[in-house]
Amino acid sequence: MAMHRGIWAAYFGLVAVCAVAVSLPALAGHESGWHLNFGAMEQASAGDVGLPLYPGARPHKNNDHKNSGAHVWVEAGPFGLKVAVVELESNDAPDKVATFYRPALTRYGALLDCSVATHANQGHVSGELSCDTDKPERGELLFKAGKDMDQHIVAIKPSGQGSIIDLVFVRLEGFGG
Repeated sequence: MAMHRGIWAAYFGLVAVCAVAVSLPALAGHESGWHLNFGAMEQASAGDVGLPLYPGARPHKNNDHKNSGAHVWVEAGPFGLKVAVVELESNDAPDKVATFYRPALTRYGALLDCSVATHANQGHVSGELSCDTDKPERGELLFKAGKDMDQHIVAIKPSGQGSIIDLVFVRLEGFGG
């Protein structure tokens, strides 16, 4: 469960930091024509994360979160951040779920398997997708596709005979990279 809490905490912490960072120039009036737009929804859809929902999966609810997803966005001038998360549960084993999501992720680029030690330990190259500090616990699977500033992530954790599935989309705009 640490991987799932870590994903939620990291991305929503990033949302808060970026919201403040991208808002300051707009609020200070340093550049005319800047706009500030932000929002949050307690649920996200398959369309928000850009990945299909696993067949037969249902929303996952646990004691840590009353909802099974979220969608947050911030735009300020040329800068923006979008994070969408859907959390599901399935009666199928993690390997079967992974078999479904691997091809779905490849539509966004090469698949990066952070569950494999060689990928989990690789360094970060600017603009390239990496596993960085994303290290799943034993038995957990973590896949990414896209670019550093435009990522689609699938995290799968064993749960009894089934799986808990996190689908995550993160996009940063205007920060280089």
